[in-house]
Amino acid sequence: MSNKLVSAKANKTKKKDNNTADIAKSLVEYAVAVFVIAIAILVPLYLKDGYHGVGDCKYELYRNIMIIGLIVTGIFLLIYWLMSSFVIKDKLSLTDAFVLAFVVMVFISAITGGNFKDCIKGYSGWYMGILMLLSFVALYFLLSRFGRYQNAILIALLATAFITYVIAVLHRMKIDPIGTYGIGTEAEISDYYKNWFLSTLGQSSWNSAYLCTLFPIGMGIYCVCKKSYLRIISGMFVLVGFMTLVTQNGDSAYFAMLGFMLVLFALCANDSQKMVRFWEMALMFFVATRLIVVLFRIHPFEGLQLDTISSFLLYHKLMWFFGAVILMLFLICLWCHRRACYPVKAMKITSFLLIGVAVLVLLSAIGILIAGAKGVLPPSLTKLTEKIPYLVWNEQWGNGRGRTWAFSAQMFQDMNLVNKLFGVGPDGYAPYAYAFYQDRLVAMWGELKLTNAHNEWFTALINYGIIGTIAYIGIFVSAIVAFIKQSKNKPILIGYAAAIVSYMCHNLFCYQTVCCTPFIFMVIGMGMYLCKKS
Repeated sequence: MSNKLVSAKANKTKKKDNNTADIAKSLVEYAVAVFVIAIAILVPLYLKDGYHGVGDCKYELYRNIMIIGLIVTGIFLLIYWLMSSFVIKDKLSLTDAFVLAFVVMVFISAITGGNFKDCIKGYSGWYMGILMLLSFVALYFLLSRFGRYQNAILIALLATAFITYVIAVLHRMKIDPIGTYGIGTEAEISDYYKNWFLSTLGQSSWNSAYLCTLFPIGMGIYCVCKKSYLRIISGMFVLVGFMTLVTQNGDSAYFAMLGFMLVLFALCANDSQKMVRFWEMALMFFVATRLIVVLFRIHPFEGLQLDTISSFLLYHKLMWFFGAVILMLFLICLWCHRRACYPVKAMKITSFLLIGVAVLVLLSAIGILIAGAKGVLPPSLTKLTEKIPYLVWNEQWGNGRGRTWAFSAQMFQDMNLVNKLFGVGPDGYAPYAYAFYQDRLVAMWGELKLTNAHNEWFTALINYGIIGTIAYIGIFVSAIVAFIKQSKNKPILIGYAAAIVSYMCHNLFCYQTVCCTPFIFMVIGMGMYLCKKS
């Protein structure tokens, strides 16, 4: 009898402890949701003094939110661990392993780079040092374990993104609802800066990176949503997103678009309903270009200078032919869907072929650029490539990236073996470059500072070394694979996978910033939470 009483008392105590642990876990989940939502809303929208010091003010806000959020969350997390007797069963995924390996390599690169102290905060104006990278890792692990309220986080992310998209479109018509251009005042900025600064993100490349990081998620929702109101809301998001994409003034966004459209096509190919939605979005892209043309006529911005691709998409007559082709494909797909004769196998094969062709074209373009840079391109091919500016390598290629990439390649080649393997430290590109190549850099850029290779993966190679870059890229690739595998159970992962591909493609021509990198780690963390739940 006494044994039964002891056992009953022990079970009661254990149940009480479990209830306390559950409460503590809920507090962690609430805390994570609150401070992540704060980042999702405030960081993209916050401006302190117009576009002056935009990078500094957004970094300071992000840093302050992270400090407060991690302190509060850390307290609840400690309580949860204590109540769980430090035993939390949670298997490490491949993405987890890559993240942990990256953390180790971050510290090793800072040590081998010889400037550990400077690597802690990072280079002034960029702040992509150890602390910032650890904050990305914290976002990933917290959301992948305690992302219970990710629907609320997703609403905050996409609603804020929609606001920035609308402002960006208005800015392209020289309508300034937030007063950053100072139109009609003594502080009005020149048309040159109006071309390169827009919305609440600042520089057009920052705006483009933010746009391309979150836009595919809204597209993924449109592809898979079943409720009418979600379809309407996500449809508006997609349409306005396309409108700002074709006016954001950067070619890198179109490379990202190629990436996320291919992913969405491949993941929608096995379902007729999803494929109908895909072609609806393609039609929205065409409609977006026509709407922009109409808006520009209603409220023209005479000093606006659009990039080559945007000008083609908006004003070339061939766009009407493309629009007709898209409409025809949509109607055929809709007919097959309604007649239940959608060719699943053929569409899957088509998706693989499209991806294969895209990869082949990309590799061919890279080969042509390398051959052109070395002067070994056959004359017959040179005559052909000269008609396509993107295939002609010179210092001005890619808005000056030719010069930057050539210098970065030479710098990496000159590094010793240790630095090649382990890097020169987080955000160590500029300190290392100016320590050994200052005269050359001053001759090329004058007072301007070259702080990165204008290619995130190339910059990673220099900052984290070969081993660190493998770990870093492994985070993204492993997450894409995991999301694609689980997308049948959790359809929203289609958009998450497309977002990662979009980020990776875009940042072949861009870099880590507080306006995009934290958000892609949020997306990866939330996606991994769904994978674990599946």
